[in-house]
Amino acid sequence: MSQTTRRSELASVVRLRAWKLALAGPSVYWYFPIFFVLLSTNSSRVNPYGTAALFVVMMVSASWGFILNDFMDREADAKSGRADDIHGHGLSASTMKMLIISTAVISWAVVFFIGGGVVFKVVLAINYAFGAAYSIPPLKLKVRRFWGFFANSVMERPLPILVFLTYLNYYTIWTIVLPILMEACWSVFKHQAADVREDTEAGVTTFAVHLGERLSMRIVNYFLNPLSFFSLLFLTGISILYTPNLQTPLAICFALTLIGSFAALVGEHAGRLKTYITPTDPPYIMFLNLSYRFLLLPVLAYGAVSMRAEYFPLIIILAGTLAYHAFAYSKAIRHILR
Repeated sequence: MSQTTRRSELASVVRLRAWKLALAGPSVYWYFPIFFVLLSTNSSRVNPYGTAALFVVMMVSASWGFILNDFMDREADAKSGRADDIHGHGLSASTMKMLIISTAVISWAVVFFIGGGVVFKVVLAINYAFGAAYSIPPLKLKVRRFWGFFANSVMERPLPILVFLTYLNYYTIWTIVLPILMEACWSVFKHQAADVREDTEAGVTTFAVHLGERLSMRIVNYFLNPLSFFSLLFLTGISILYTPNLQTPLAICFALTLIGSFAALVGEHAGRLKTYITPTDPPYIMFLNLSYRFLLLPVLAYGAVSMRAEYFPLIIILAGTLAYHAFAYSKAIRHILR
């Protein structure tokens, strides 16, 4: 292989959407459960460096899932016009296979290095199994309507969150409730609903495609978006109850989220606010997302690092995530305002 070819391959690897989605996708909803556990319990036994390393592992694991899915969809993407570099079409099949194997091996190598109990490793293995079943024939749950929606819902937030909670050896009623609430804050069905037309053209029958664009958008607008609103307010509320040292800043977050989201909703209905980041995110949901990312998470991060300075590696990862989100939001808003 020539040096030019190697550079081209490396550039194509860097451009893969898998890395961006791991940073900007479901991982943003993993932070809250971790901070909740650290702030509401005696976390002196928690390994802060192991927790930060596990966060990186789970981001690599998410990338593994996206790369695997893109590899298995190469033929369908070619038919639908999505055969581009970000979906891996700038890479050979052998290179894609190498990335799939290497990301899995690296993740598990780090997992055995940072320790954790048997339950933790079993849950992580189940998370990988769901990722494989979602993309690989003969199961390929992605195209099996409801089961594809179910598998995608479970493996992006609930299962990774359970991985973190079992690593932290945290077993209470919130071990069950938190993964469900975080999925309620942003259901993957919203992503499916936003992609109905593209998936229909590609011949991929997701649950949203099966239901149809009109019904899917009604579910998003009249059920999932209100559910996101109340779920995030509930999460902020339990943060106030379980983290007494942060009650004042968290109460401010709660008030700003409630008032700002309501004002955005009123502005939208009055026709004054018409900015949509995605087809499934009206202005009040956009404000809700901004509030979660740039108000709630920084307050919880400040509380965690104030309680124990060793948590700074996780805070650095959060800072990188938020910086990327700030750039993405500002870029999208500038594009819309043009």
